[in-house]
Amino acid sequence: MALSDEQRAGLIRAQLGALVRDLTGVDPEVVSVGVNAATSLDTTAYLFAPSADAATLAGAMLWAIRHDADDLVLLTDDLGGDVARMATSFTLPVAIRSVQGASSVGVEPTPHPEVVGAPDAAEAAGLIAQLVDAGLDVVVEDGIVRGEVRGLEVARLVVWPVESGGDGLLHLEAGVGRFDRDAVAAMHQGEPPTATLARSVSLVRSERVPGGSTHPLARLARERWLRSVVLADPALVGAAQLRPVQTTVSRDNVRDVSPAAALGVAIDGSPLLVVCSTGADLGFVPIAADTRSWLAPGARLVLAVPERDRLALLEHLADLLTEPADVVAVAAPWETTDLDDGPGGDPQGLGGPPTEGGA
Repeated sequence: MALSDEQRAGLIRAQLGALVRDLTGVDPEVVSVGVNAATSLDTTAYLFAPSADAATLAGAMLWAIRHDADDLVLLTDDLGGDVARMATSFTLPVAIRSVQGASSVGVEPTPHPEVVGAPDAAEAAGLIAQLVDAGLDVVVEDGIVRGEVRGLEVARLVVWPVESGGDGLLHLEAGVGRFDRDAVAAMHQGEPPTATLARSVSLVRSERVPGGSTHPLARLARERWLRSVVLADPALVGAAQLRPVQTTVSRDNVRDVSPAAALGVAIDGSPLLVVCSTGADLGFVPIAADTRSWLAPGARLVLAVPERDRLALLEHLADLLTEPADVVAVAAPWETTDLDDGPGGDPQGLGGPPTEGGA
């Protein structure tokens, strides 16, 4: 029989109580915090989250600060190594503990992921030219070359693996995400990739316009749409030039909401990392700080959000960083009329120097 929400919350509270008792010898009074549970003893806050990620860490820290805690113990059923690494970017001391039966063990931060290299520039050059000719922004992240329309992927360069009957070479595939690319390929066999791409671009560009459209194509990847605006006009965030880069959290598909980053140079010539997000996604602050420590230690960090998403809690988290970040509001392009329909900029991340405003 499935548990009700109340029963599930009760079990989580009971589990946290037992774990804290195992650590401290004290039987605490535990409360529900959303789908998690928390308590505070003396100056230490304890929070239990069955699964832990950047958003869990952000919420746990805010709960701890609100309850005047000097440090935080985050207990989780996950391994927690990535979260432990993200926690090191904040002034609040955070210990991550992985639950092992009725007790828990401390978790050490895992190393940053390996930086994945871009495809061979010579092999990719002709296909990238097709993306640029189609008016797309060329974005290279996690070793993958994508063609985007206002932040939404409509094409990708994909190696067709030999083990599944391919030729082992790069090919241009059009479509919004893997399933759409597969469907397009099945429906339009033999059609030149440029024709397939033109149709995808036209469809997405017609929907991804200001005015509050409810079509899924207008709502997907809005954090990347915001980044495309910043890349086109770096001065909006105090930059002289920017190029898109990956964060330490990879997207599995186009439906995933994940912060979008850009690295470059501020107007004063200093290194600058900009990370864009939308909505009440406080978890993007740990990801942004983690990405800075990975790609650009010591760089100034700017958190770019639409004006209505510039929350007081976001500002508070930015101030909690050991190297505080600046929160900058950028006009949401889906709510304005100032959009550039011109061709995409030069490709970024393939070994050449970044171009001002490139995307």
